[in-house]
Amino acid sequence: MARRKLLIIEDEEHIANAERMVLEGDFDVHIANDGKEGIEKAHELKPEVILLDIMLPGMNGFDICKKIRANKDLSETKIIMVTAKDQQKDELEGMGLGADDYIMKPFEPIELMHVVNQVLKS
Repeated sequence: MARRKLLIIEDEEHIANAERMVLEGDFDVHIANDGKEGIEKAHELKPEVILLDIMLPGMNGFDICKKIRANKDLSETKIIMVTAKDQQKDELEGMGLGADDYIMKPFEPIELMHVVNQVLKS
């Protein structure tokens, strides 16, 4: 059985690697370091889940979320926004743009796994 694909769009390498270590036991994990690469990989891989950082160089996570949601081929993709921004307005903006969930940095590995599994069940 093919493993489910998960894409991490995160510019901080140590965070992307930590997320990958938590999730690679259950998922085929791919990493993009910026928004442009993230959108290209999303089109190419058609992942089931995208972990999307908000603060990225060039294009922020909100813009990426909009582009993914506007693409009919990616409409079923679950998006979890991951950020250090703890302002409720950021969470509301992300959810308003079509994110499926929101997780705050720093987070515990078990919390990350739980959020990914919950989003896939919904």
